[in-house]
Amino acid sequence: MDVDTIQKAVNEDRDPDKNNDFVKVGYSDVICEPTAIAIPERLHQFIKTIYGSTICVTYWLLTIVFGGFLSFIYGLLFGVLNFSMIWVATPITRASFIPMRLAGKIWLNIIECVFDPWHDSIGRIFSRIKINFKNTTIQHV
Repeated sequence: MDVDTIQKAVNEDRDPDKNNDFVKVGYSDVICEPTAIAIPERLHQFIKTIYGSTICVTYWLLTIVFGGFLSFIYGLLFGVLNFSMIWVATPITRASFIPMRLAGKIWLNIIECVFDPWHDSIGRIFSRIKINFKNTTIQHV
């Protein structure tokens, strides 16, 4: 591999939705040299190149070793999740809405027939209460 291929792979945007923006850690994010004790520029560029290359090689090696297996596992996981959502959860949810709608109508009738008259009566009782406030001073006896 030449430097142009590595640079092209590094610069290619394979995360257009920006799901993993927090993972993009550059050299200056990790190693922050104060200006008072700076190393020579050539040494700084060399160390920065080693840092970037180490990240790329480590990522590539781990992807080669674990990527295929993990992609298979995640494919199974998301396949099972999609299957269960499409063929299990959604039909059960929709089927449960039918009896809930019936139970809701029965409950509404119970509320309207039993509790509404009771609340209206209590409301009328309390609406006839009149309170007068008078500001008077209490005199000592």
